[in-house]
Amino acid sequence: MSGDYFRLALRNIFHRKVRSWLTVIGIVIGIGSIVSLLLLSSGLENAIVEQFEQSGANRLYVFPKAQIAGSFASKLTEDDASTASSVGGVEWVQQYKLRGAAVRLGREEIFISNLFSVPAEGFSERAKGVSSFQLESGRLFSSQDTFHALVGFRAAHSIFDKDIRTNSNIFIKDQKFKVIGILKETGTPDDSDVIIPEKAFTSIFPDFGNEVSFIEIKASDGVSVEDLADRIDKTLERVRDDEEFLVRTPESFLEGLTSILVVGGIGIANSMFTSVLERTREIGVMKSIGARNSTILFIFILEAGLIGFVGGSAGVIVGIGTAIGVEAIAKQSGFGLLKIIIGPGVVLFGILFAIIVGMLAGFIPAYKASRLDPVVALRG
Repeated sequence: MSGDYFRLALRNIFHRKVRSWLTVIGIVIGIGSIVSLLLLSSGLENAIVEQFEQSGANRLYVFPKAQIAGSFASKLTEDDASTASSVGGVEWVQQYKLRGAAVRLGREEIFISNLFSVPAEGFSERAKGVSSFQLESGRLFSSQDTFHALVGFRAAHSIFDKDIRTNSNIFIKDQKFKVIGILKETGTPDDSDVIIPEKAFTSIFPDFGNEVSFIEIKASDGVSVEDLADRIDKTLERVRDDEEFLVRTPESFLEGLTSILVVGGIGIANSMFTSVLERTREIGVMKSIGARNSTILFIFILEAGLIGFVGGSAGVIVGIGTAIGVEAIAKQSGFGLLKIIIGPGVVLFGILFAIIVGMLAGFIPAYKASRLDPVVALRG
């Protein structure tokens, strides 16, 4: 008898080719999104954790709230950095200014999107233990440096035809900078950075004014980073009289990575629910020829499960392919920390998630329709 139900379910699926394929495509998109985002979220989470382990878990950051097309719509200022430094429990504050600029080495000129500035005074002390500021050669900034530069590993060895070396001269807006240090490779976008003292940045970009791109804050030993973030958030909100900023800790960077299941699940459930809901008349026919409610429910749940299995399997393949593609693009862009790890758990989860959600979504309308009077159900 179960074999008959299985064959009937298959026949129903193939009989409604357009509806079945549309439902399968909806599931493929939903599961593909879930699987790819799960893999990417896991990879990003590992990358974020590794990045904070390199820079120190006692760091937090303040960013402008709105960002449009790579530029910040809302602004942070040097006053905000000063306000943050006044909060109890802060060991030090470092403000960064960021802008893209053409950098010339000899006759070759390349646009560098990550031209940073940092205050030179005390920089060596603030850079202690931070992997992105470890030197391959040369030295870090001292308070006397102005038109000097630190160059990331990729910027030094891969971007230009010739390598940039310690004591090389580079030009930014026709201003000569002496390279005093080449940074070690980190496998992150930091490898493409060119860093100059803040005084030099202000000199060649006077229009930047007192704006800062983001602020890094180190918590004093024994101070809770989360508590400090909360105090800084409240202090900045009071002083600025607005909420156009974001205070981020290692934990807050990871928030929301698990919420992706809800969106994908809703999409799958909607496809199944609509597919079954439109077949109320068919359920009426089945009831009129004597089919029991339990039989109708079993057939529709089995059918939903089969569609979920097919769509879920294809979705897993699409999701894995998408995640691997993003990983490859990230590596080409210099973000080597993103590593996609594909385990059997993700594959099984994707397929089972599609089957279970599909069966549950198919059960609800089928159960309601199966309990209708056959005449009412036939009216659709």
